[in-house]
Amino acid sequence: MQTQQWLKKPWVWWLLLLLALLVSLSVGSVTVIFGQLFNSDSISYSIVWQLRLPRAFNAMLVGGCLALAGLLIQNLVKNPLADPYLLGVSGGAASCQLLVIMLGLSLSAEALFLIGFAGSLLATLLVLKLSYHGRIKPNKVTLNGVVMAFGFAAIISFMLSLADGQQIRSMMFWLMGDLSFAQPSWLMVVLLALCYALLRRQHSALDLLARGELFARKSGVHAERLNLMVFIMTALLTSMAVAQAGTIGFVGLIIPHIVRLLVGYQHRHLLSVTILAGALFLLIADTLARTVLSPIQLPVGIFTALVGVPVFLVLSRKI
Repeated sequence: MQTQQWLKKPWVWWLLLLLALLVSLSVGSVTVIFGQLFNSDSISYSIVWQLRLPRAFNAMLVGGCLALAGLLIQNLVKNPLADPYLLGVSGGAASCQLLVIMLGLSLSAEALFLIGFAGSLLATLLVLKLSYHGRIKPNKVTLNGVVMAFGFAAIISFMLSLADGQQIRSMMFWLMGDLSFAQPSWLMVVLLALCYALLRRQHSALDLLARGELFARKSGVHAERLNLMVFIMTALLTSMAVAQAGTIGFVGLIIPHIVRLLVGYQHRHLLSVTILAGALFLLIADTLARTVLSPIQLPVGIFTALVGVPVFLVLSRKI
């Protein structure tokens, strides 16, 4: 119990995140000499400030978005197997961005992000339209999201069958999660902070909603409005993460379960710890992805799956 009380403190997770960040910045194909970090003429300076730090920051942002989205979607559909990609938004982003890759268009990272973001939001609006009948129906969200995911998978398979060898490699790498080139987006920082602030104000209502929509209504919660807000935020967070780094599995699936076991079910603790734990998990996975076979860089999705599968199998005995 005492350990759980400590784990509820956000500063503990910030400290773990800082330690993981220091390790991530120091390891790789080139050993970093921290004494040269403020010497702009040194190799260490360029490696850390121009390459490793932006990538690590990007990993933390994407991990935090996916973990929070996973917590919200599991609350919305009341399904422990739910993850952010259940809404089908990953397919919308992937289809648009893979089309850009296949056509060989030379676009900035910001333009590619906005294209993926637009594609995922269009997919989200379609799922919302199909699932909204006066109110959000969680069973409809699950069904329509799965069907949309299959539809986008067919589109992606079609594009892969038309691409040449080099394009296929780039497209497959991105589909498995790629943090190599994308730069951190301040839009993600602002929107993640805004989502957290809004959800933090509704933490008591989220606790009631997690116990069932009927129970929440009887307790005075406007369940329809809260469900709609949760749906929109889940789609927004997921679409940003996919547009920024491709489809990275298991972050939104296992992190909420782990955090619930560690800190309990109250959202006033769950929200902040879930974001920080997701950031920590993806930062560690990305560090492994670029160092295990250094200088070869692997898709980060390989490591989230290698960790996520056994962890979920263990968690499934407790959830």
